[in-house]
Amino acid sequence: MLAFIKVNELSIMSAGTIQISGETLSIGEVDNIKDNLRKHLISLLSLRNCKLDDDGFRKLMRAVCKTKSLLQLNLNIGVVDSDDRAILLADALNINRSIQSLYLHGTPLGDTRFSLMYRALSLHPSLVDLDVGDCMLGDDGIRMLCYLLAPDGAKSGLKELVLSANTRITNNGWSFFFCALAASSCLRSISLDYNPAISDSGAKMLAAVVAGSRCLKKIDLEACNLTEDSAKVWLEMLQSFPTPLRALNITENKISTTTMREINECITHDSSSDDG
Repeated sequence: MLAFIKVNELSIMSAGTIQISGETLSIGEVDNIKDNLRKHLISLLSLRNCKLDDDGFRKLMRAVCKTKSLLQLNLNIGVVDSDDRAILLADALNINRSIQSLYLHGTPLGDTRFSLMYRALSLHPSLVDLDVGDCMLGDDGIRMLCYLLAPDGAKSGLKELVLSANTRITNNGWSFFFCALAASSCLRSISLDYNPAISDSGAKMLAAVVAGSRCLKKIDLEACNLTEDSAKVWLEMLQSFPTPLRALNITENKISTTTMREINECITHDSSSDDG
């Protein structure tokens, strides 16, 4: 059976995919999604910036519990906008075993609402890709999130993580997070952009983590209040130690174009060496 992609009133049929952006879902649309989930026909469900009533959300989460086909669930931009919805999503994740990617970017979670979901996230056996960017997390939230990083038995731990624009996290919170990365993370990609509290001190800690990592390939540090001081540490680290890093975004910081070019040349050279 074919599912539908609907963006701004345009519907396109696509096997295994439902993507809807910026719409108010009708009862019929909710029922269609629910039925497709229960029949294990949907691998990607995206309801980005969508409006639906609490009963509709409850129906969808019950269907998420039962589906065995869903790999990616996108509820970006405020879909999970209450404690009750956070609990319903957590309940669904407690039962679901298939979801690998969960996107909640732009959701007003905060530490309290994130705590309602933390246990379900930490126990989910398949989750490897999590986006909690711009979710109003603070130091308590990032400390909880740290315990999702490490492999645990059959669980592989997170591989992709987005933490963009969580400006309530302080420098102390970021320091704890970078220690967790060094201790047990298998992350391949991490987005930390628009978190000015990271600053030079956090960036230097992260450089030390990358020097010892065999996993991290992509890092985004755009607009993180970095200066030439931490950029020089990164440059020396990249010149001195082999790393798997293949992409580093440090734009919108107070770093000279010369240093940025030299850093990019180091990463490009390492990537070329791999190709060779």
